[in-house]
Amino acid sequence: MISQPSPEQCLAWIAQRGTLAERGMEILFRAYAARLKAFFRRQRMNEEETADLLQETFIKAYRAAGQFEGQSKASTWLWSIARNCLLDHVRARCPLESLDELMADGEYEPAAAPESACTAERIGMRDCIERGFDAFDKQHPDRAEVMRLVVFEEWSMNDIAAFLGRTPAATREYISQCRKRLRQFLDPCRDLLEA
Repeated sequence: MISQPSPEQCLAWIAQRGTLAERGMEILFRAYAARLKAFFRRQRMNEEETADLLQETFIKAYRAAGQFEGQSKASTWLWSIARNCLLDHVRARCPLESLDELMADGEYEPAAAPESACTAERIGMRDCIERGFDAFDKQHPDRAEVMRLVVFEEWSMNDIAAFLGRTPAATREYISQCRKRLRQFLDPCRDLLEA
């Protein structure tokens, strides 16, 4: 049985723009399209927006494949592109709108405000959270990857335990520690919220 190439290998093929580039894109698409679609839908994107954002994500990944340096997992890199496509789409729709990706006690809570509620405070909060998570990702890329799986991909505890090669109990503790570390990076955002 031939093993499936890793996402990192697929990006290398795409970057070379050779005969394997198309195969690399197909493999990445099959591996991530359904999860990316679910992510966009959870962010209140309709079917047309979801399809557009999915296409834009893979186009940008194709164009930027040569910039992937392997400092993170290919999946983390692809999720970052998807997140940025979503944020660009939301900003274009309403320049001051926020996704309100606040982590209250480690749980993701979608925005409760109406779409027309565009305020400087909301955009400031979103930017604060983005900067905090980016800093967390740079210092703790493995923990950031787990938080993406928990929050955005909504993996079950058993799936994450299998991914980490840990027991469910050890995984719960690890996720708890990840959340505690992430909170340290988001503390300035809490201060902004209280102000």
